[in-house]
Amino acid sequence: MGLYDSSIGALLVGSWFNTMFYMLELYLAYTYFSTFKKDNSIIKGAVGFNVIADTVGTANNCACIYLYTITHWGDKAYILTQNWAVPTYVILSGLSAFVVQLFLVYRFWSLSKNWLATPFLGLCACSAFAGAIANGITVTQHSAYAERGANVKTVTIWLVCSAASDILIALALVWKFQSTNTTFSQTKSLIQRLTYTAIQTGSVTTVLATLCLILFLIDPASNITVGFGFCLGRVYTLTMLFNLNTRSRSRGLNDSSSQGMSHQSAHNESYGLRQNTNKTNGGISVHRTAVVRIDDGSEEYDSDTKGATGNRTL
Repeated sequence: MGLYDSSIGALLVGSWFNTMFYMLELYLAYTYFSTFKKDNSIIKGAVGFNVIADTVGTANNCACIYLYTITHWGDKAYILTQNWAVPTYVILSGLSAFVVQLFLVYRFWSLSKNWLATPFLGLCACSAFAGAIANGITVTQHSAYAERGANVKTVTIWLVCSAASDILIALALVWKFQSTNTTFSQTKSLIQRLTYTAIQTGSVTTVLATLCLILFLIDPASNITVGFGFCLGRVYTLTMLFNLNTRSRSRGLNDSSSQGMSHQSAHNESYGLRQNTNKTNGGISVHRTAVVRIDDGSEEYDSDTKGATGNRTL
């Protein structure tokens, strides 16, 4: 391994992957804003805020590489210290993660209205963000790579709290989805898909945060963990966009031939059975759609169409 492979090289490779994730984020953000224009303003604001934060974060990561490889190249004293872009990346990554975790907590609250679990999950997210800020401060105070041992406590608090928050939020969502009772097979299928989505998105961020922590504890002087960390904020935002963009768009909600019948469960989930009646060849065809509404969006699954012939009039 070359002299700078695990220091500057790791940062450079991390910035490449960060840029790729950022481009994917821009594409998914465009898809979200163009598809779900009627979403809750809180959700749209969270997406917009994170896109801006990740734009600043990506520019910061590129500046970090530029300073090491161009502006201060050959300055060994500078290369042996962590420049201002490193603590900035830590705080911005923590901020992106914090917004996404609050989004998922808000989603859990929208489904459950649970006054005990929701504040606890929010407190976990706040603890992770506080850990990121504390780590940014300690990196500034102990900027030399030789002093990185002083950052172990704050790095551990930040990444452990972040991973724990992801796990707890995912478990809370899974519990809520699985505790829902419904007689519609289509709705059961939808709930199963939402459960898998919660597990998958929570797992990705948990694994990445845990990997960053393990790599740092193994070799605190190496920047391999920072290379992975450069992507952390983008990955969090991508999980939020993935959650939002996998929803199905409502079809024909304003159809004049639709009659909506919705009933609220004890936990405020909204499940509906929409019955469309269409006269065909002197008969009536009934079309059923199972609907689950989350975050002012709808996910729909169609049941079998049943036809009834005869001279009936609605």
